[in-house]
Amino acid sequence: MYFVLFLITASALVISLVREIVKRGQDSIGVLLWKYFSYYTTLSNILVLIWFAALTFWPQFSVGQFAQNPNVATAITFYIVTVGIANYLIYGWLNLSLFERISDLLVHAVTPLLALFNWLFFVEKAQLQYSQLGYWLIFPLSYAAYTMSHGKWTHFYPYEFTNVQSLGLNKVLLNALALSISLLIGGALFIFLGKTLARF
Repeated sequence: MYFVLFLITASALVISLVREIVKRGQDSIGVLLWKYFSYYTTLSNILVLIWFAALTFWPQFSVGQFAQNPNVATAITFYIVTVGIANYLIYGWLNLSLFERISDLLVHAVTPLLALFNWLFFVEKAQLQYSQLGYWLIFPLSYAAYTMSHGKWTHFYPYEFTNVQSLGLNKVLLNALALSISLLIGGALFIFLGKTLARF
């Protein structure tokens, strides 16, 4: 099963990359690739891909055992599910071409649903710990810090809420605080859901 999930996630990323290449405009391939890997959506999908790869190819090794940890599996699931939810809440149902629509659905809907399916039915949730929530912030806040840092020199911000130049540092830091609180609350609810499901 994990091999199928791995293949679907890999295909979603490849199709998403092809979409960016098709609409790259004046950007060189190098710049295009850097921008592509600067999106939180891309990085979250890659994280899911690595997770499924570890479960598929190295289940008996330390990386596979780490991937099977309920808190790790839940954190990754939470990241990708929030990507899908946030995308459609913020941007809604955009007017896209058929190919763009397929690409968008793959990385914002299909991968999150696959990860959620795996979490619901194959992850041991009784061992989830609220004390791990602080660690869950490392990935999104590191991403925000990286985006803010390179944006100062490159003037490229994948997401407007990190744009220090247009919003100002204070506003961006306030956005980061709001994001952190939202993730903590959402993560706590996710863990609560997992613990509740584990009773049945």
